[in-house]
Amino acid sequence: MNNQVTIAYIDIGCTALSMVACLLICILGIVSPIYRKYPSKIIVWISYLFIFLGIFIYIDQAIVIINHNHQNEYKELHKLTDFFLGVTIIIISNQFILFLNEVKICIYNPFQATSSSVFLFLLFLQTLLTLVLIIIPLVFYNYITQYSQLASYINFGSFLICLIFYFAILSLLYRNKTLQSRRLFEFKRDFVRQQAYWLFTMLLINFAFSFYNLNANENDDSNIFKIALSLEGLFYSIFHLIQPYSYHKLLSLLFRSCQNQSDIQAIENIEYGINEDNQNQMMPIYEKLLKTQINELVKGLVKAVLATLNMQFEHHMKEFEKKRTYTFKFHLSELDESRIEFTETDDIRDSIILVNTYHPNSFTTLLKSNHFTKNLLEYTLELQYNQKAFEKTKESMGRSGAFFFFSQNNKLIIKTIEKSEIKDFLDGRIVSYFNYINSHQKSLIAKIYGIFKIKLMAYKTQYLVLMENTFEQLKQLDYEFVVYDLKGSTVNRTSQSNESVQKDNNFKQSSHNPIYLPKEISQQIKIQLQDDCTFLRNIGYMDYSLLLGICTENVQQKETQNYRLVINEEKNKLFSFSIIDYLQRFNQQKKSEQCFKRSLKFKKKKDLSCRSPEPYCDRFINFINSIIV
Repeated sequence: MNNQVTIAYIDIGCTALSMVACLLICILGIVSPIYRKYPSKIIVWISYLFIFLGIFIYIDQAIVIINHNHQNEYKELHKLTDFFLGVTIIIISNQFILFLNEVKICIYNPFQATSSSVFLFLLFLQTLLTLVLIIIPLVFYNYITQYSQLASYINFGSFLICLIFYFAILSLLYRNKTLQSRRLFEFKRDFVRQQAYWLFTMLLINFAFSFYNLNANENDDSNIFKIALSLEGLFYSIFHLIQPYSYHKLLSLLFRSCQNQSDIQAIENIEYGINEDNQNQMMPIYEKLLKTQINELVKGLVKAVLATLNMQFEHHMKEFEKKRTYTFKFHLSELDESRIEFTETDDIRDSIILVNTYHPNSFTTLLKSNHFTKNLLEYTLELQYNQKAFEKTKESMGRSGAFFFFSQNNKLIIKTIEKSEIKDFLDGRIVSYFNYINSHQKSLIAKIYGIFKIKLMAYKTQYLVLMENTFEQLKQLDYEFVVYDLKGSTVNRTSQSNESVQKDNNFKQSSHNPIYLPKEISQQIKIQLQDDCTFLRNIGYMDYSLLLGICTENVQQKETQNYRLVINEEKNKLFSFSIIDYLQRFNQQKKSEQCFKRSLKFKKKKDLSCRSPEPYCDRFINFINSIIV
C-alpha cells in the first residue's frame, strides 16, 4: 500500500507538469493568430482535453492517498473517477481521428483547411460524444464496471481507425506525388510525418491503458499506466512547444525583454502576413504547406479558367448549350514550379485539368457585351502578370474557406463556391438571371461571367464563379477607401477594428451614415436597388449584401454608364454600390440556422440576418431607404 501511495505522489507531480505544459499551448491559442487556424486550433482544443484528463488523474490519485488512511471508504468515488478517466481517454482518442481528417483536408483541399465552420462542426460532434459518454453511465450506474469495459473496446476501435486513416493519408500523398512540385510534396510529407511522431505516442499510451483496464482485477490499480497517462499531456505539449515558432512566441510573450528583437519582428511579420520569405524557419510547417499549395492550386485554377474562356471565344457553340467539357494538359513548370524527378523509376505524369463550363455561349455573349475581348481576358488572367495577386490570395480567404482571386488590373474576381449553390442557380434560375441582367443595364447586381467545375491535379474538385470586380473604378483612383458589407441586420453584424470589411453596426456608428447624394441620383439608386432586390426575391434568394465603398480623398467626377460609382461633390465623397453574395436560397440549412438563432436571440427575431426571401427583401429595401438620403 505504501508503494501505491508513493506512486500516487509521483503521479500527481507528473500530472502537474503535464497540465502546466498544456496550459502553455492554451496561452498560445489565446495570443497567437496562427494558433487560431487549422490544424493548430485542434491542437489547442486537445490541450484543453488533456487538462481535464489531468484533473481526473489528480482526483483519482488523491483518493488513493486518502484511502490509505480510511480503509477504502471512498471506494465508490474511486471507481467513478476511474470511469471518467476512461471517458476522457476515449474523447481524446476520437479527437485524434478528427485531427487526422483535418490533416487529410490540409493536403487535399487547402481552402477548406482554413474554414472555421468545419472546426465548429467537429466541436459539435465532440459535444455529442461527451454527452453520450456521461449520460449513459449516470442512467446505468449499477453497470458502470461493464460500461468501462465497453469504453475500452471503443478506444481499441478508435486506435484501429486512426491507423487505417493515417495510412490512407500516406497512400493519398504518395500516389499523387508526381502531380505536384517537389517542394510542395516535401512540405506535405514533412507535415504528415510530423503528426505521426506525437500521434502514435499518444495512441499507444491510450491503447495500453485501455488494455490494462479491460483485464485488471477489481482490487488492482494501474499505477504504472497512470504515470504514463499523466505524462501523456507533457509528451504531447513538448512535440508542439519545440516548434521554432511556438517557443519563440512564448519567449517573446513571457520574457520579451530577454528576446532578440529580430526574432520578435520575424514572428510579427508571419502573424501579419508580411513575411515574404517562404522558407522562414520560425513559420509552422503547415503554414508553409498551405501557402505553397494554395499558391500552386490557384495558379492552376486561373490557368484552367483562362484556357476555357479562350475555347469559348474560339468555338462556335449552340445558343442554349447547357454544359461543355474540356480537358487540358500542362507541366508544373507552367505554374512557375520546378518539376524535378523524385527517382529514376518514378513515372512522371502530366497534370490533367478537367473543366466543365456551364452555359458557355450565354456567358461569352455577356462578356462581349461588357467590352471583354479575348486579348483583354488573356492580359487580365495571364499568370506572370498576376504574381502579386497570387501572393495575396491566401489573405483573401473567407470564414467558409472560400478563396477570392482578384486580378491585378482589378477587372475580374474568381471565387470558389459550394456545389449546392451552383446546382440551385443552374436549375431554372440562370435563364431568369440572363434575361434580367441583359434588360437592366444599370443593375447593381455584381455580374457573373462564368461558372466552372474544375478537377485539378491531386486536389478536390473545385466549383468556381468568374465575376466582375465592382470596385474596379474605385481602385483606379489609387486612394484608400472604406468598405462596408451591409445586410440591414444588427445581430452579429459588428466587425473588429482590424478587419478590412466593416459591417452594419460599424456603419451606423460611422460618420458616413447617412449617405447624402444629389436628390435625383439618390432616388434613381433607390429604385434600382429595389428592382434588383425584388428580382432576387422572386427567384428565391436571400442573405445578399450591399457592398459599399466610400472614398474621401481628392474626389473627382467620374463618368459612368450606371450607378456603380456616384459622387457628392459638396461632401467630397465618392460612393460605390453593388449587390453581392446573392446565390443563397432559403434551403433546409438556412431554415435550421434561422431556428437556432431565434432560440438564442428570441428578442431580436426581426434583426436576424437569416430570414426567408420576402421579409429579407422588405427589410433590406427599408434599410437602403433609411441610409441613402
